[in-house]
Amino acid sequence: MRSDARRNYSLPVRSVETARAHLTVLGSLPAVLERLGVPSGPLLRQVDLRPEDFSDPERSATFEELDRLLGACVRRTGCRHFGLLVGQGIGLESLGIAGRLALNAPSIARALQDLEDFFVLQDSGAVPHVSVRDRVATFTYSIYATGLRNADQVYDLALAAMANILRQLCGAGWRADAVLLPRGRPGNIRPYREALQAPLRFDATQAALVFPSTWLNRPIPGADALLHQLLEDRAASDRSQVTPMLHDDVRRAIRALLATGDCCRATVAGRLNMHPRTLVRRLQETGTTYQALLDDMRTQIAKQLLHDTRSPVSRIAASLGYGDPTVFTRAFRRWTGLSPREFRAALPERR
Repeated sequence: MRSDARRNYSLPVRSVETARAHLTVLGSLPAVLERLGVPSGPLLRQVDLRPEDFSDPERSATFEELDRLLGACVRRTGCRHFGLLVGQGIGLESLGIAGRLALNAPSIARALQDLEDFFVLQDSGAVPHVSVRDRVATFTYSIYATGLRNADQVYDLALAAMANILRQLCGAGWRADAVLLPRGRPGNIRPYREALQAPLRFDATQAALVFPSTWLNRPIPGADALLHQLLEDRAASDRSQVTPMLHDDVRRAIRALLATGDCCRATVAGRLNMHPRTLVRRLQETGTTYQALLDDMRTQIAKQLLHDTRSPVSRIAASLGYGDPTVFTRAFRRWTGLSPREFRAALPERR
């Protein structure tokens, strides 16, 4: 991820109350409600929104508002894959300048890097990221805003959108080798098969599309190099107007890197163009530490996975960088007062 060499950071951490997303990303949501027989106007008014807001490129909402909205949509429609339906209407054209930049990138790899670099212009509560290992590419979407109650719907939405984006960039011949879904297997998986067109792995520890890395080297048909440069300059200027938050940037980096297994302090500092000692000092100046932010991120992820999946505790531990599940169990008890199994047992019965 390309970052500014030095930024003047403010202190707050983005939670669902402060992280925001542009409503054009969810432009199909009112139509999905109507298709399911639910008038969109009255339901949207519950979160002070109108159907026309979803076509306004200047309109955004907090993650808390969108979280409540998705929960209300699921309850009102009775559709447990509501997020998936909305995600099917999302493509690069929904992502503003970041999407246009990706369409004009010289390669698939650069397009996905552009999306990661400038995704914050559309969504300041999650991060897309591509990692490559043994000629296999893993394209992830990871939430780092805290306090989300309907993460399963957000991840369903994101995976459908990511599949659309890769089809746009790669052409109709692209297919994922697997789709990883951090949610329990629903009773009806047909909508997932139809939308994602790939083998489905429910109860995963991350939301990701897995495909051969050879796709990343392919050029994008019709890409305009000059337009790409102009859009990149514009996007960089727009990003510079976003108030930088050190905690937020660190959490974003941690969330992206946890999936790769390389989430040490030095690697995070490198993504922020800082020396590790500089990162330590600046975090101390804000009253926190790298370890505290890492533990908080691990806590949020672990709670979501324990709530939304049946993934074994040992697999959750490994996904968070713990080689020994007993070490994770001790840490989780320190964070929450409960062991992972006690936490899961105390949850309401899954719907």
